[in-house]
Amino acid sequence: MDARRLRPLAALLAVSLAAGGCRFTWNLWARGDLARDVTALIAKQGILISGVKCRMFGTLRAGACTFPLTAEQTTLLVKGLRLRVLAPTENIREFHGGCSDTRPFDTDFVRAFRTGAFRPPELKLRDGGSFDYLYLYQLPTSKRACLQTSYTQEGATTASPITN
Repeated sequence: MDARRLRPLAALLAVSLAAGGCRFTWNLWARGDLARDVTALIAKQGILISGVKCRMFGTLRAGACTFPLTAEQTTLLVKGLRLRVLAPTENIREFHGGCSDTRPFDTDFVRAFRTGAFRPPELKLRDGGSFDYLYLYQLPTSKRACLQTSYTQEGATTASPITN
C-alpha cells in the first residue's frame, strides 16, 4: 500500500483519538486487562465464567464488569472472597456507569455484597497486583452479575477506609 493511501487513515485515527481523548484510549486498553483479572480472581474460587464485558471509569484504575453468574456461584464467590452484605444505606464508591448505575443492577431486586476491608488478601492478583475493594451485584432472575473494583496504585503502602 502506498503512503498516499495511508494518510487519510492516519488522519482519521488522529482525529478519533483527539475527539475521544485519553479516556477513550484508556478504556479500550485497560478493560481487557480488567476482564482478564476479574476472570482469574473468580477462577481462584473454582468458578469459571465467560462473556465478561468490562468498562473503565474515565481515566481511573477502576471499572465494572458484567458476566453470567448463578445464585449458587454467587454464594461460593461471596464465601471465597469473604464478602459481606452491602447495606442499602451504606456509602459506596459511586461512578457513572458503575454497577449501581447499570441496568438491571440499579433495582432493589439484586443481591449486593462488598469487601469488608480495604485491600484484603483475597483480592491479590496473580501478577502481584491487587484490587483495593470489590462490590458484587447479582440479579437472581437473570443469573447475571456486575462486579465493580479498583486496582491498587503501584507503590501504595498505606490503606484507607472505603468511603465516597
